[in-house]
Amino acid sequence: MKKLITFLFVTAIFTSFLTAQDFNNMKGSEACAMKKEAMVITDNSLKSPNTPKHKFDVLNYTLNLDLTNNYSSPYPKSFTATNIVKFRVDTALNSIQLNAVNSSLEIQSVSMAGASFEHSSNVLTITLDNTYEPGDIVEVKIDYEHKNVNDYAFNVGGGFVFTDCEPEGARKWFPCYDKPSDKATFDLTAIVPSDVLLGSNGRLEDSTTNGSTTTFHWISRDPVPTYLMVITSSNDYSVDVIDWTYSGGTKDTTMPVRFYYQSGENPSSMETKVPQMLTEFSDLFGIHPFEKDGYATANNLFAWGGMENQSLTTLCSGCWSEGLISHELAHQWFGDMISPGTWAEIWLNEGFATYSEALWIEHKYGYSAYHSDIISNANGYKNNNPGWAISDPDWAVNTPPSNVMFNYAITYQKSSCVLHLLRYTLGDDVFFDAIKQYATDTANFRYKTTTTTDFNAKISEVAGQNLDWFFDEWIYEPNHPVYQNTYSIDTDGSGNWFVYFQATQVQTNAPFFTMPIEIYVKFADFSDTTIRVFNDENNQVFSFQFDKQPGIVLFDRNNKIVLKEADLTTGIIDNNTNSGSFKLYQNRPNPFGSITEIDYSVGVGTDIKITVYDQKGNVVRTLVNKYQTPGRYNVSFEKDDLSPGIYYYRIESGNYSESRKMIVR
Repeated sequence: MKKLITFLFVTAIFTSFLTAQDFNNMKGSEACAMKKEAMVITDNSLKSPNTPKHKFDVLNYTLNLDLTNNYSSPYPKSFTATNIVKFRVDTALNSIQLNAVNSSLEIQSVSMAGASFEHSSNVLTITLDNTYEPGDIVEVKIDYEHKNVNDYAFNVGGGFVFTDCEPEGARKWFPCYDKPSDKATFDLTAIVPSDVLLGSNGRLEDSTTNGSTTTFHWISRDPVPTYLMVITSSNDYSVDVIDWTYSGGTKDTTMPVRFYYQSGENPSSMETKVPQMLTEFSDLFGIHPFEKDGYATANNLFAWGGMENQSLTTLCSGCWSEGLISHELAHQWFGDMISPGTWAEIWLNEGFATYSEALWIEHKYGYSAYHSDIISNANGYKNNNPGWAISDPDWAVNTPPSNVMFNYAITYQKSSCVLHLLRYTLGDDVFFDAIKQYATDTANFRYKTTTTTDFNAKISEVAGQNLDWFFDEWIYEPNHPVYQNTYSIDTDGSGNWFVYFQATQVQTNAPFFTMPIEIYVKFADFSDTTIRVFNDENNQVFSFQFDKQPGIVLFDRNNKIVLKEADLTTGIIDNNTNSGSFKLYQNRPNPFGSITEIDYSVGVGTDIKITVYDQKGNVVRTLVNKYQTPGRYNVSFEKDDLSPGIYYYRIESGNYSESRKMIVR
């Protein structure tokens, strides 16, 4: 308990220094991760299923809540409610077990098919009035109370009442089978004071005001994981409803989008941008899957980021941020429509949402801006890599701590980069076709759950190749490749030139990574080519023949394999057996800030050229270009206006050439 109190105190202090503007300047993925990493899991016995199957399948929850006393001081957290659980029997049974946290819920009675109950150790065991056989549809009714406790799932204060359930907090405000694999439709009726607006999943079936109270009735026709079932309400809300029309399907479809906002907030900018996002993501992933889309800001009890509750996203106060909302909107497809079968699949939620932020940037500003965003994610991962894999099979059984499950470097940044690498591996046409077929597959995925194995199988099917190697190394293994590649250039003297490239990985904290790689060659006549090869073993040598002289050889020139470390020209080999009469020495100092010295030896009188290139093979400066007699020479190189980074200097004489790397600070 002491640790929990300390955590909350630190959280409160940290939150006091953060404003909506701070979050609006963050990536949406970062704000989302900050929120989720800080979630408190008070029930350490929470388990995720080893398999999505269990003895019964919940079909629908019908909740009826009386919240009339929760919106005014002293803001009690207690309420009375009923819950009718409708389920299909999968294995003959005469009792069922639901998750219900003892410290939050007081069970009063059970009825309908429920004969008696026992509530202990956060499990509600309901003895049924009969033994039911597979295929039977059964309903039990539970009368219960929520206690006046702060459980971080049912939140009350300052005129707000909202729920926040990920990963397994639904069991704190209603009895349920609280596993991500068991999705059910959701029917919510809530009585609130007449000045309160209340939103939930699905469509607003009706709202009726009777004197001082209003009854809201929300119905989700589409199945919802329990962690995405939501109430968001306030006596300080205004609501704007706009209609979004999509013309990309077989017929025009119109859907309402609801914006709940507080006094002093202005969501008008996002009311313009969200329809554009909806169209773009519908083009990429298939039409938005639900009856509505919606956004609602909460108060300081929801301190950070956003939560992608199905069809009604919760945002922090004032957080009408384009990056955050593009992230949470993408979750409506990935996480909500297709939900994780277990928590070992959380990367498919957050990786896709973070990657979709980059896709939205690409839609607005082009591929270069997209690639910069992905590189930013890759650098964030490499700078903060905790050294574990994206997915651990144990997480399917034992729910990991929130700071592991929602680790920003792994679950968000690295996962988004893995999707980029999948795009690089397959090519744009196959990648986007595969993702859209995955998201629109109504037989297996749409409105259902998934696992990494299922996702791999679908993408492999569409791509026409077995991608086990890709998922094994990038999802189930930690870390990333470290390349130290070498090459040499040779000629047969009759106009034929040869490049020999050896791909070498030297990492000791991960296995070898099979990947397609790109080798860039720039020729003496300044033309160039990029060659793509499949590198499936370490120290693999590739040879290429040309009818003109190669000058520069670079590995992954455009940094498409963003999850790597690489010395692009380590161990360059002299291309001439007589090169011993020439020598290019390492510059000193290296790295350097303003000026460096380069020494070289000339064995015979000849024309000597020394040139400096950037990483893309562009000539930066020519230092020497003249006839020189045998001897050792020195040339100075001043930084001048060069940007900090890696550069290469090259000596050439006839068929002889040699290069070295230098670093400008």
